[in-house]
Amino acid sequence: MSKLTDPAWWKAAFLRALYTAIAIAIPYVAAVQFADVPWLLAASAATVGAILSFATSLFGLPESVGVDLPWWLAALERVTKTFGQSLAAGLTGAVLLSDVDWPVVLQAALGAAFISLLRLILATLPANPTAQPVVVVQSLTAPRTPGVPGTLHVDESGIIGREPDQS
Repeated sequence: MSKLTDPAWWKAAFLRALYTAIAIAIPYVAAVQFADVPWLLAASAATVGAILSFATSLFGLPESVGVDLPWWLAALERVTKTFGQSLAAGLTGAVLLSDVDWPVVLQAALGAAFISLLRLILATLPANPTAQPVVVVQSLTAPRTPGVPGTLHVDESGIIGREPDQS
């Protein structure tokens, strides 16, 4: 259980549990407003979702170990876990399965999964979308010589061009 002594694991597990609780709470808050769902159900679903998220982090937390999954696989795993955690959290307080308000619970689980997917998409966007890409040009035939006709150069604005022929 070396992960329980690793501060990076605790930070990643706490953040994941927090994000899961928020993703679960948002659809339930909407249900409280529009479907006459009690606030206690929304609060308990978010809390149980955070606890379940923490429990699933015990079995594997790729970001704390440095596992580099393809984006689509990491997104599928995270969205599926959030859906399951939200679905399980919506069952709290029900004694029988017939006591569960299935339309509310399923809509909340789908909403939480969608919010989780949106958060993943936003997390992968570049921090500065207007930054210009850096282009490195290397001549294979001769070294870059500024001022020599026919050679490639990069000016101060980053534009690549050829030195004009002086003929």
